[in-house]
Amino acid sequence: MQAASTKTAAPQSPRYDAGLKYFSERKFRQATAEFKAVIAEDPANAKAHFHIGRVLLETYWAEDAIQWFKHAVALEPGFVQAWLGWAEAIALGGDTTSRNAFLAELKTAPIASQHVVQLQDRFGALRAGSRPKTGGVSGKDIARLVAQLNKIAPALVEVEATKLLKRAPKSAAVANILAEAQARQGKTAAAFASLKMAIKLDARYAEAYLGLGQLLYQQNRPLDAANALRPAVILAPDMVPALAGLGVVLTRLGHFNAGLQLLERAAGLDPKNPVVLEEYGDVLLRRGEAAAAIKAYTTALAIYGDETPNHVRVVLADAYSQLGQDDTALDELDRVLENDPDNTRALTAKASILQAQGDFPLAEAQFRKAVEAHPTNGDAYRRMMLSHKATKDDPIIQEMIDVFERDDLSDNERMNLGFGLSKALEDAREDDRVFKYLNAANRISAQLAHASKVGRFADIRDCRESYSAFDFETMPEAPKGAVAPIFVTGMPRSGTTLVEQIIAAHSDVESGGELGYASAFVRPLLALTPGGAVNEQDPEMIANVGRNYVDAMEKKFPGVTKITDKSIYTFQHIGPLMRALPNAKFIVVRRDPRDNLLSMYKNKFNEGVHGYANEMEALAEFYDEFDKTIAFWRERVPDWFYEVSYDALVNDPEVEARKLIDAAGLDWEDNCLNFHKKRGNVKTLSVYQVRQPINKGSVNGWKRFEADLEPMLARLRSDGHITD
Repeated sequence: MQAASTKTAAPQSPRYDAGLKYFSERKFRQATAEFKAVIAEDPANAKAHFHIGRVLLETYWAEDAIQWFKHAVALEPGFVQAWLGWAEAIALGGDTTSRNAFLAELKTAPIASQHVVQLQDRFGALRAGSRPKTGGVSGKDIARLVAQLNKIAPALVEVEATKLLKRAPKSAAVANILAEAQARQGKTAAAFASLKMAIKLDARYAEAYLGLGQLLYQQNRPLDAANALRPAVILAPDMVPALAGLGVVLTRLGHFNAGLQLLERAAGLDPKNPVVLEEYGDVLLRRGEAAAAIKAYTTALAIYGDETPNHVRVVLADAYSQLGQDDTALDELDRVLENDPDNTRALTAKASILQAQGDFPLAEAQFRKAVEAHPTNGDAYRRMMLSHKATKDDPIIQEMIDVFERDDLSDNERMNLGFGLSKALEDAREDDRVFKYLNAANRISAQLAHASKVGRFADIRDCRESYSAFDFETMPEAPKGAVAPIFVTGMPRSGTTLVEQIIAAHSDVESGGELGYASAFVRPLLALTPGGAVNEQDPEMIANVGRNYVDAMEKKFPGVTKITDKSIYTFQHIGPLMRALPNAKFIVVRRDPRDNLLSMYKNKFNEGVHGYANEMEALAEFYDEFDKTIAFWRERVPDWFYEVSYDALVNDPEVEARKLIDAAGLDWEDNCLNFHKKRGNVKTLSVYQVRQPINKGSVNGWKRFEADLEPMLARLRSDGHITD
């Protein structure tokens, strides 16, 4: 989208030009800073507002972008590209209210009628699909090709479509049908070429973009898929396959809020589509919204009826397990295994539930069934090793190596095996062999995941920059609610699970786990607003954050007041969350960065999160951002949180645990040091460790691999975090 206006362009400032340059280089933080500076000097600069909207669109904050394009239009009503940007933002992140408001404004827009009609049609007659250019081919011929495709005759359709295109080379519709026929035959390169031809012939052909996006996603190219699916949604905002497809892809890329919003729209538009409901449920489950996921899955299950695919019951079981309803989860898995005893997903899922319950021998026996049924099941091997302590001559090591070296292994299986093997070799003290498999696993994981580490780092920096304008001491405190959360935050793998388990062993406390609500609810405080700064002093916005959080907790844990929340990234928002939730306590866990980052590098995380964890230098960079953020809060609000050292805790458990319990606002109970005896599920990578008494086994573990860790250590030294 290129900037344009009906006005004669006035000379722009050097900062505006710098903003354009940064934008072209995809340096969005810097671009935003330059455009904000332009607006500070010239609040009526429509183009600067427009470009901030573009930045928000490119970073998938479409809902936030709406107001920037709207403001640009208010400043310059004839600014055509601002109208187009506004329409794009609504298509990607708007709701019915914002859509209706846009269409009402469009009726009196002082822009060419062709643009008005185009945009009206986009949200009207063409909202669910295109009218592609037929190039003179009759509707009857096109319908015949589609009917043949539906009868699963792709080879015949390919021949017929190729002949038609020779007679009518400008038919985008036929080119798209040809692509589908080729794709169904596995002729991927030819399908790509046909889709690109269709788009070249008709740049507004939403279905062609959809086909291209789906094909790219099948090729495990999620970023390219997102770039293809995005225009499909923009051109046809109610096209369900495009909404669902882009939603799924965005969550893989780490844009959970944007992806979930699109999937919710897709499910609302087609509530009888079980595939969309599954995809919606999957993202809800990854967000920790197990109850909502169960609703989506059970609705899909009812639609499928007797034809319900096994994998739906498996993910439904996972959702029940996340809610602590293990018996129901195991019933669902047993239903699958009754009809399909070798179902690898069900076998592995059942083993994982038993493992989370602490029944390690029975879990291992179940994992064994999974790998016996499917010898290349890398995921089962990796999960089994979480609670299996390998010995020097353990036969499982060679068994896993033999599988790892198979030529027919998929990348995903090899990655999982690599993580499992490195854990087994570390257990067996074969240190010189560990990083061969660990580095391989991380290389593959980085290739498969596609989550942006740059975006993660920028988010932390943006928080510090935004909150630096807040005066937390004078900021109004929200009314105290009934819920008193105890936030346990810090780096991943820093000991947050151990700390949470100690606190949750207290008789007055419920273990919440990684809830993920707080960061989402605080987002409006950080949203850029046209014509002004962040709403740092708005007491109603602060109070609303607290109300939303309390409401969510009361729904999830009715009648409970003290709840641990181990959401990792709440360390970014300590100041505003404390004002929004005056009853809250904040515990920040610190650990020697060398052990902390090694532990992250050794483990596989869920897709779409921690996109920096597969590269040593990036891990060290993330630690630096974390440390700067804690230093920021220590300077601004030093008494609002308590820092606990994992290393000190495991060296002197009772003394440090007593300090921890006091900081959480609780009276000491001896049970807090007996957390490992408490029944209940542990849904983290620390599933084995938290079933053991506190020990020093992982302290200074990095020394065993010092040479292998040199890239990470060098960055930590240069940033001043270590001196040796």
